[in-house]
Amino acid sequence: MRLFQIILVLSSLIFLINCAGISPEKVNISKIKKERKLPQPNFFIPDAIYVTAGGGHRWDYRQFMDFRFWSPPHFNEKESNQHKSAVHMALTHAKDFEIVSWYSESRDAGGKVRPIFTYQTNASLCRDYQSFLYIDKKARSKTFTACKGIAWDGLLFNYWDWPGAEKYLN
Repeated sequence: MRLFQIILVLSSLIFLINCAGISPEKVNISKIKKERKLPQPNFFIPDAIYVTAGGGHRWDYRQFMDFRFWSPPHFNEKESNQHKSAVHMALTHAKDFEIVSWYSESRDAGGKVRPIFTYQTNASLCRDYQSFLYIDKKARSKTFTACKGIAWDGLLFNYWDWPGAEKYLN
């Protein structure tokens, strides 16, 4: 009985994580490959700046949108590291609207990262960025926020996955 309760709680948590906030946009990968350009990103309204200034989360599985281990297809470890490197490269070195791409050597999978807006808050430099990922015929795009501050080491991310986050979209 105790095991059943634990499984019920964990499955409910997974369900809630996938149902709240701004979800990834499904993208037609054939159109993206044909036109050779990213879909239009979601821009946040100016009020969103005050939401991101309060903190964030470390790098986690939400960076991979719907490509997770419980929902195949998913990225292998090498592809996950390529995506993480591309995000960090784009956020630390790329200019706004400059695209950093990565591709898998073993299958039709890859991604692109594009910073779209940079702004200063009290003690941190934040960037809104678009992440685009695909595996075979399945593609997703989402806008995230990352902040680098003087009070912490590394980047903190706002995944916009909490209830009510939709009101910050333009």
